[in-house]
Amino acid sequence: MPLENQKNYYSHECRHNESGKSLGRYRYKVFGLHVASDILLPELLMAVNTHEPPEAIISIGGVPAGIADAIEKTESYQVSKNHFLFKVSGVGCYYVTNGNRIVVEPAEQAEEISVRLFLLGTAFGSLLMQRGMLPIHGSAVVSNSCCVVFTGVSGAGKSTLLAAFRERGYSFLTDDVAAVSVDADGVARGLSAYPQQKLWRDSADTIGIDTASLTPFYSRLNRDKFAVPVHKGFWQSSAPLVAIYEIGAEMCRNVTLKPLSGMDKLAVLISHTYRPWLIDGLGLKAAHLKLCVAIARQVAVSRLTRPEGVFSLEEQVHVVQQDMTRLFAGRMI
Repeated sequence: MPLENQKNYYSHECRHNESGKSLGRYRYKVFGLHVASDILLPELLMAVNTHEPPEAIISIGGVPAGIADAIEKTESYQVSKNHFLFKVSGVGCYYVTNGNRIVVEPAEQAEEISVRLFLLGTAFGSLLMQRGMLPIHGSAVVSNSCCVVFTGVSGAGKSTLLAAFRERGYSFLTDDVAAVSVDADGVARGLSAYPQQKLWRDSADTIGIDTASLTPFYSRLNRDKFAVPVHKGFWQSSAPLVAIYEIGAEMCRNVTLKPLSGMDKLAVLISHTYRPWLIDGLGLKAAHLKLCVAIARQVAVSRLTRPEGVFSLEEQVHVVQQDMTRLFAGRMI
């Protein structure tokens, strides 16, 4: 539904600080951050303590036409240290600065779900980078109060495997963007996102989810990707990161799992960073490498290979469960 027809989509009745800047009408908790927003974001969980100062603010307003000191500039985006400006045709413009503010300027006739999709995806991914976190293009589940991440290229089967683990009672931590931070004790932790999974129609069909009542993304162009609410079993706090599984498909007979080491582990983290083309422009190349090294040193990284064009979901789950059992047993010694 177009924004102009949604009176409650964003609010002019916003709280302000002493400088007059908007502090947002709505308060949320996402990726471990207390966020104040002018925009109603039904995907997110409401913050419990709304009196604590927000760590990031989302506001509706005009964005600059460009960034004066842009290090990288294309027709769709501009980026410099602590500044990221991008435009999505028919959706809007987003301006992300200093890891604590996102300004959204919706396009005329823009649909709510599309505006939120890019806000919670690319815009938040860049904000996490600016805050020194590692956003991984992947999904995560929790077991034994620890989390594992499934990553891989688009179409590798991340969403299908995630849904299969959810069906087996594993807690859901995040989908699409798996944010990882290193805490004060040096421990890598996966951060809780929000209770929604994105599923392609074929993935939903594979695991028996009826898409008839689900909301499609990209409703004007593509109605084959859906928003799946996941409030049951959603893990609302961070969890130590134990393992990362890179999923890939090849012409082979069986599902295999290959533990990686050294530079191969590091390569997985680097290559599957969410929106990696932002790193150089944001001036984060050295910091990103340092963060990936710190995470690779303490987290198991494996390559999960499945037969291309063959249904092997049960075998994939079995192989990963066996490896998780081994890893969790090792942590208890």
